[in-house]
Amino acid sequence: MWLVIEINGHWYDGRTSARVPCLLRIDDVGGVDVLDASGAELHHGLFETLRVSSRLGNTPRFLDFPEGQRVETTDNEAVDRALARLQPHARHNWVHRLESHKRFVVLTLLLVIVFIGLVGRYGAPAIARVGAAWVPDAAVQLIGEQALETLDDLLFEPSELSDAVRERVVKHLAPAIADHPHLRLRLEFRTSEEIGPNAFALPDGTIIMTDAMVRLAEHDDELLAVFVHEIGHVEYRHSMRRLIQGSVLAFLLTVIAGDISGTSEFFLGIPILLTELAYSRDFEREADSYAIAYLSGRGTSATHFAAVMRRLEAAHACAGKNREECDPGELSQWHDYLSSHPGSDERAARAEAAR
Repeated sequence: MWLVIEINGHWYDGRTSARVPCLLRIDDVGGVDVLDASGAELHHGLFETLRVSSRLGNTPRFLDFPEGQRVETTDNEAVDRALARLQPHARHNWVHRLESHKRFVVLTLLLVIVFIGLVGRYGAPAIARVGAAWVPDAAVQLIGEQALETLDDLLFEPSELSDAVRERVVKHLAPAIADHPHLRLRLEFRTSEEIGPNAFALPDGTIIMTDAMVRLAEHDDELLAVFVHEIGHVEYRHSMRRLIQGSVLAFLLTVIAGDISGTSEFFLGIPILLTELAYSRDFEREADSYAIAYLSGRGTSATHFAAVMRRLEAAHACAGKNREECDPGELSQWHDYLSSHPGSDERAARAEAAR
């Protein structure tokens, strides 16, 4: 004969959502009594008829009665004692036993990281490439409009360029817009202290060029090079592909991670971050190639692209620094590796080789 096992938990009657504190008592022959806080009996049954959920760390477990009632408890040790005595040959705790072996946990984590990396590097991009082509134009238009509204609310202010400057730039870039009637391109000027010199392509064909970008350029063909680079992003639907890729990877991480600790979630997120950076660089190289080919095809020297890329990197490297403190060359190889864009030297070299 052995002592009665008592398990504290909460009772669900299977008919309502009411959650009642309870004590589940198991006697030496497997009889089960569920009592409320006053000691009144809520239910009686046999332990052998219960369906007991497997242990997973210290997460709550469920003891389900055949009539639909349930006891939820975090008293896992007491549940394990009952299983060991009344169902010694059952394999309820295989997940917990595996989880308790550190080598298995480490090996599993490594395999999951490799799996996520492979999906991120090959699976998600393939899904995004196919999916982006099937997104309706109306949806792309809506996404672009909402993205511009959000950027205007969070980052951008109206352009401060003079009308004459804007008209000059628009006139110089107009032939490139005319060469891509299927993309419905539209040029917008904005200013932003946070972003500095830059240009952005939205999914619907809107291309935003900052005032600082216009001022940075020493020749209008440099602006053309930047503009056509952004056209490349629109042509290849890079924005939609990144959006779909990000959604696939976020869903994958949520499914795998669930409610695990923040530390594990951090490690599982590393391959996603690195594959996203790698594909961002691939998109940039693809857009670079598009711009270089376009410039060469219209008889414009691709050295304008090389010059503006080097000047852009120098401008971003020196952001917030005095001229005396600024050294664009101090950016390390790690910066290039962890950047979403290829290094300016690589990009400039490709452009100069095409001239």
